[in-house]
Amino acid sequence: MTGRTYFAANGGLPPQTALMTGRATFKEAYAVIPAGVMTDIVTSYFPHWENTRGWIIARPMTGFAETFAQYIMEVSPGGGSQDPEPDSEAQTALFVVAGQIELSINGARHVLEAGGFAYIPPGAKWSLTNSAAQPARFHWIRKRHQRAQGLALPDVIVTSDNAVTPIAMPDTQD
Repeated sequence: MTGRTYFAANGGLPPQTALMTGRATFKEAYAVIPAGVMTDIVTSYFPHWENTRGWIIARPMTGFAETFAQYIMEVSPGGGSQDPEPDSEAQTALFVVAGQIELSINGARHVLEAGGFAYIPPGAKWSLTNSAAQPARFHWIRKRHQRAQGLALPDVIVTSDNAVTPIAMPDTQD
């Protein structure tokens, strides 16, 4: 564990007394989604995922991002997917913000906790489960890979904040 904390949508219905003034704002090239609107009202369930729900942050749509999607996923204990990626041409990035996941990529098993990151190239066979007692939350970013002539597909990358020495931004004193 890194000691760092990350925002993780916790879901749940707001109380009837809550004043819901937060609103998502959508522009041509971006969207701003306040944390206060991340409730059970806006969760989705995904095919081939068990005991899992997700918040759709960005999805493919004409004129915005035809080949890009971002989700915040919550996998309950015992949940996950043996076949999470429906598009063999999609590359994937996963960033764990809470809990622990077990990730298998082309048969290699990895355990990722908060701060854990994985890049999965297109065509890789992967699965994800939560064997821990607490829900796990992670960002899942998917984008159709654009092949460049003469270049091989990128390798799998699995790392975490613990594996990287932080570098302070210039003139920030931190």
